Amino acid sequence: MKPALPYPLSEPPELVKKARLDNIALVPASLLCLKATYQPIANTLPRGSVLCVPQTKRQQKILAQVASFLRLKGHQVITLPIERITRSVSKPQQTNVENLQLAF
Repeated sequence: MKPALPYPLSEPPELVKKARLDNIALVPASLLCLKATYQPIANTLPRGSVLCVPQTKRQQKILAQVASFLRLKGHQVITLPIERITRSVSKPQQTNVENLQLAF
C-alpha cells in the first residue's frame, strides 16, 4: 500500500493537457540570467528538439545519459559547450583589493 500524499492530486486543466512544447533547453541554473542568449538558439531548432548545455564534468555525464534516453524516445538532441553561450557576455572587471591595517 502506497503512503498517502500530503497534497491532493487532481486532473490538470484542459489547456495543459493539450499543450505541446516546441523544444526544451537543459541548462545550469547559473545560465538562467542569460536566457536571452540561449533561447534564440533553442528557438531555431526543429520542433521537439532538446538543447543541452552542460557546465561541469558531472553535468556532462548526467546530460549524456539524458541525451541518450531522449534520442531513444525520438528527440533530436543538440549539446553545446557552455563557452558558446557565455563567450558573448563580457565579464566584469575585477578591481584590485587592498587589505588595510586599522589602528585602534
